[in-house]
Amino acid sequence: MNNRCIQRPNNNKQTGAVLIFAMAILLLTGIIASAVMRTGILEVKMVSNSQFKEEAFQKTDAVINAVAANQNNFVVAGDVGFKVCAAGSTEVSCNARTIALPAEVINVPTGVDLNYHSVRMGPLISPLPVRLSADQASSASGFNIAIFEVTAEFDGREEGLGHHQVVQGVGIKVASSAQ
Repeated sequence: MNNRCIQRPNNNKQTGAVLIFAMAILLLTGIIASAVMRTGILEVKMVSNSQFKEEAFQKTDAVINAVAANQNNFVVAGDVGFKVCAAGSTEVSCNARTIALPAEVINVPTGVDLNYHSVRMGPLISPLPVRLSADQASSASGFNIAIFEVTAEFDGREEGLGHHQVVQGVGIKVASSAQ
């Protein structure tokens, strides 16, 4: 008997190709996951901004409607440019501070500024603009119109809650004798 070792080829040599391939797939998966997370975070921020902008618009629109609903918020006796602000306003340019609105209309989150005012925009307009002919609208000659601009501004930028400003024109019918 011959004690020679027969060498067989070693098929168990590992070159690491599978490990490199697995690491490449893992890196690619990580990059994709990171991009998806960034996109998701950006979409959440966009939705939040849209929500805050809509809430700011709704609040300013409600304030405008509340101011316009009460004719006492418009001073007809004042000159052109006469500015009436919210009761308790510290704005220097106000001629009067008499606009009082319900608490549910002016309630805003902490850190948000809500400012609103009305300004007389022009002299009384006469005759009253109507769609009927003068003979059908006989009382129209007894009235004038005073034009006002109502402004409401919601400013929550420092708190990240949006900003919106609404300006609306309002015409008030005034008896001609009230000049």
